[in-house]
Amino acid sequence: MTDYAKSLEKLKTSALGAAMTRAFAAQEPDAGIRNGDSLAREFLDPAARPPKNDPDKIAAFREQLEGALPGAYHFQNARTKHIDTRLEKALADGFRQVVMLGAGFDTRAYRFGESAPDVRFFEVDLPELQAEKKAKITDIFGSLPTNVVYMPLDFNKEPLSRLLDAPGFDRSRPTFFNWEGVSYYLTAEGVEATLAFVANQCAADSKILFDYMPSAMVEGTGAYYGGAESRDYMAKFGEPLLFGIEDDAIDDFLQARGFRLESCFGPDDLENAYLITGEGERYGRVSGYVRIAEARVL
Repeated sequence: MTDYAKSLEKLKTSALGAAMTRAFAAQEPDAGIRNGDSLAREFLDPAARPPKNDPDKIAAFREQLEGALPGAYHFQNARTKHIDTRLEKALADGFRQVVMLGAGFDTRAYRFGESAPDVRFFEVDLPELQAEKKAKITDIFGSLPTNVVYMPLDFNKEPLSRLLDAPGFDRSRPTFFNWEGVSYYLTAEGVEATLAFVANQCAADSKILFDYMPSAMVEGTGAYYGGAESRDYMAKFGEPLLFGIEDDAIDDFLQARGFRLESCFGPDDLENAYLITGEGERYGRVSGYVRIAEARVL
């Protein structure tokens, strides 16, 4: 197997793992805890799909994942809910162009498309992964939706500026970029290139939402809930952490690159916003090293 094939297989495994976690968390018994990704289960093999109305099996999956990677299940769930919330806000504020960078098996174009038919979604991903997703979407819906433009792109070989040539992309319109689960696996040069594209080649007032890790997590010098387990797992999986941002430096980091920070959610913020049960109790802990930033192009 070539290095590219190995990398592709890892990306597929990671995308399916994230979809599985979202799918199980979407079946949580407490309505205040579950996320809204009801489509995630459709990307899984039938035997791997979470059962409906079976809280014991949902709990077994949650406890197994949390036992291996403390905070991972609750982070995936809270991150899904947070990005959904911020995308809803962006659409309500008038954004009509949404780009999913490294879309994987993200389902937002299909979940939000019905209620916002005038919004065009652009999914950017490796050609092989995108082809598999398109086949699955066709199986689910019978055809590909007209509100989604699929942009195959090898991030290691092609510039993100190719997006400007995507059918229907209007560079004069503010665009909402979702960049989920990517930054910490990139080199600093890769992160800089993505942010520079959004800041310098897209319309003013465009936004980017992305998660990142503190430099101390990447370097292994900081102690975070679930940090050691996650760092070891990702290294063994062949996806070592490469990029982080100093804690308390995100505002200056983004401003220096042409953005204004609008929000930054850490573990406590995510737990308080998205993991409170109907009885008012905190449901679980989110990985201590996670941060989700949202910034606007100046």
